[in-house]
Amino acid sequence: MRVLWFGTYSVGPGYPRNTVLMEALRSVGVEVVECHAPLFRGAADKVRAASTTRGRIGFGLKSLAAWARLTLRYFRAGPRDIVLVGYTGHLDLQLARVLSWLRPSPLVLDAFLSPWDTVVNDRALLGDRSLAARLLFGLERSSLKRADLVLTDTASHAAFMAETFGVEPDRFEPIPVGSLISRPSRVPVRVGGAKDAQGDFHAFFCGSFVPLQGVPYILDAAARAPGIEFRLVGDGPDGPRVEEELRQRAMDNVVLERRFIDRETLQTRLAAAGAVLGVFGSTAKAARVVPCKVYDGLAAGLPVVTGDSPAIRELLTDGENALLVDRADPASLVRALGRLRDEPALADRLRSGAVRIAADRFAPRVLGEQLRDRLASLVT
Repeated sequence: MRVLWFGTYSVGPGYPRNTVLMEALRSVGVEVVECHAPLFRGAADKVRAASTTRGRIGFGLKSLAAWARLTLRYFRAGPRDIVLVGYTGHLDLQLARVLSWLRPSPLVLDAFLSPWDTVVNDRALLGDRSLAARLLFGLERSSLKRADLVLTDTASHAAFMAETFGVEPDRFEPIPVGSLISRPSRVPVRVGGAKDAQGDFHAFFCGSFVPLQGVPYILDAAARAPGIEFRLVGDGPDGPRVEEELRQRAMDNVVLERRFIDRETLQTRLAAAGAVLGVFGSTAKAARVVPCKVYDGLAAGLPVVTGDSPAIRELLTDGENALLVDRADPASLVRALGRLRDEPALADRLRSGAVRIAADRFAPRVLGEQLRDRLASLVT
């Protein structure tokens, strides 16, 4: 099978979705050819494009230039069995549908999550009755209906999109985010559950600092637990506010690095952590996601602590392969981290559970086989 991965999709640190799925397919013998014209450099670019008139005009002009490049590359790419439009590609799907009239192929959209929900509900960048919001809703609905198959990250997101946009539920295929992180060959030695080879027990968070991740919740927990160190790495729309809050609260148990890190650096940071933090936001969207940081922690064979939600329970079982905490109560996170620090047997059980679920549910070959088989159903 030959898959043309099409669009202006995001790649690189902070945006693993496309890379994970492409590598998963390649691991099971599928040929993946990229037809790519990058549009955004990161989350900040996306926010600017969505939140101001000038940003939307600039986005439109950049999109036209990118589409011109994509059109040329589409026809130069040779034969293909499937065209898969990478995340975020709802607008790219419209171009792909037009091009497919000239060179027909089944079209797959990796919707992953909903741009309309993100911009209107999760981040409140547009009023829900504004013209821009209505246009975005119409674009998303059209893209979901015009694709032959729609990929999402969780069953919760698939159900939300089907109901919200009036799309048949059987058009969706939930494919987990997964991870390209590998378990360290040498796990740091921990003494009594409290220390690792590189220092005191600490909780590690790596993210894009958006509302659904709940970084303020983590800071509230840190303020209640001066004896536990929190290391936060990443950047995004909430980055400046988080940095300012840390300065005002003067918490010496929180270390902040406002930068994205590459996979190799992330691997090293994970190996030294006593616990990996997931998402704790209170938005409706936060309850529908299982983010890459959770998959990375599990793939590294580490104890993961994350907010409880329907989506999280699609993958994880509290006390077996993660600790699930109350997203409305930062003290719940403090208690969970204290248990991991003080109860070596619990930490060991969670590490073993993480290794098992990573191998069974989202190893690259597992994801590759699931996606390959679903794509094959479109061409047989």
